[in-house]
Amino acid sequence: MKYIADGATITNRLLFLDGRVEEDIMGGGGFYAYTALRMCTDDCLFLSSVGKDFDDFYGAWFEKNKCSKDGLFVRLEKTMYNDLKYFPDGSYIEYSIYERKYTDEELEKLRKEGIMYLGSEDPDELDRQYLKVEDLLKFMDEAKGLYTSQALSDENDELLMAHKKGGCKIMWEIPATSLPTARKYYLEGGIDGLKHYLRAIDILSINRNECMIIFDKENDEQIIPLLKELEVPIYYRVGIDGAYMIADHKAYYVPMISTVEKEKEIDPTGCGNSSTGAVLWAWCEGYDPLMTCVIGNVVASYNVRQYGPFLDMSEENRTEMMKISQEIYDRLKKENNNG
Repeated sequence: MKYIADGATITNRLLFLDGRVEEDIMGGGGFYAYTALRMCTDDCLFLSSVGKDFDDFYGAWFEKNKCSKDGLFVRLEKTMYNDLKYFPDGSYIEYSIYERKYTDEELEKLRKEGIMYLGSEDPDELDRQYLKVEDLLKFMDEAKGLYTSQALSDENDELLMAHKKGGCKIMWEIPATSLPTARKYYLEGGIDGLKHYLRAIDILSINRNECMIIFDKENDEQIIPLLKELEVPIYYRVGIDGAYMIADHKAYYVPMISTVEKEKEIDPTGCGNSSTGAVLWAWCEGYDPLMTCVIGNVVASYNVRQYGPFLDMSEENRTEMMKISQEIYDRLKKENNNG
């Protein structure tokens, strides 16, 4: 396959403040990124560790959208399924429905400590839940682009670089678990230290809050000049304010894009992952930085229309998505030229 997305498959049960519950919501960062690739091209594959019950939750979507299952590693009895409990400040905490049961008081205390995700307490189960870099290598040799959030390490970097020789570009969406390491490299070695840490990747996806942690900065005006110095294409996501594509020491800004009425925007979960997957495709296909950023934001606008990923990856919807992207690109380029 030309494009591959590696990452977790996590079904969710959403627990809202008003008592509403939404069950069996397909998700996981890698899966959302894959759905974005699938919106852009048929020539893509999802790599993930899943359970024997995968088809119970994802089978209909895969069948409807004619998606290959050749990248699925059935290593679990049950595909990961998490409760996602919301709090009054808009934050949430996520934890498995199959493991330890938490009281509301315990969850509130953990969230106040800054914890958003509670992984498996069984190290063997945790090891089976996620693929390793070694699992990706045979798929990389023929690929044009790879989305991943694998931890970067000297060993992983060497493996990734060795398997990029066929031209595969790596889009890395930094995971929360890697933020302390990235900050350490920056504190100890400055921009050069961070560039060394990122040496195996070709495109970086990172958001404002993550940059604030790494650089200890407060706003985009302070962060963007530092990102430019990394000298790697960067998809910089700024939440409801939109996103930037940073390349060749220039930043191209695209505001948040809505393609349906606000009341039809249901759930933003996974928009960052889906926009990142679309940016990988657009960049590898040779679109300029502004159009790449537009495509990422437009694909995210489809993801927000329902709980879970967009349901219909038809050629008709792909054509519509690209038409909208072209119209927005033309308008922004005209505005920028006039400005």
